[in-house]
Amino acid sequence: MTSRGILEVVLVDSEGIRDKKFLGCIVCCTTSAVHRPYVCVEYGDQKRLSKVAEGKGKKSIWEQTFNFEIEYPIEENKSFEKLVFRVMDKHKLSDDGYVGEATIHVKDVVLMGLEKGEAGLGSRKYRVVREDKSYTGDISAAVSFKRKNGEDKEVERKASIEHKEVQRKVNIENNEHCE
Repeated sequence: MTSRGILEVVLVDSEGIRDKKFLGCIVCCTTSAVHRPYVCVEYGDQKRLSKVAEGKGKKSIWEQTFNFEIEYPIEENKSFEKLVFRVMDKHKLSDDGYVGEATIHVKDVVLMGLEKGEAGLGSRKYRVVREDKSYTGDISAAVSFKRKNGEDKEVERKASIEHKEVQRKVNIENNEHCE
């Protein structure tokens, strides 16, 4: 039996995002600051593209909402446990440049939402890292999951059991790291 819901992602803003090039883009005659950022938001095989951000200087603003359809149980594929935000820089005369990415693990939000009807993470900052794993700024986003109405109580019970099992495993792992 499957259950369905909507994963809602609000892409708020970014701060301090810089291109990996020290001198910037020679073709576009810009500095190393990312001037025209946009984001590809990915959940599993679903992708959404943001508009080019508004704002100048160190802070870029999107205030854009994306919805992803989710069917549970999810395939045993790790890509369905996380949202990936790929930050790109829109170039006028050359290919757009990859800046970095941020990841939000959403499996617990989805499981809690299935159990209680809805769950979410308020707007928070997430670190954007380059391919070499170096820090390049922050992106702010909020995530929520809402179960579609009319779902079976048995599905809720199974989601609750799975959520508790995930929490138990996390607690065991955290205890191992603390010893």
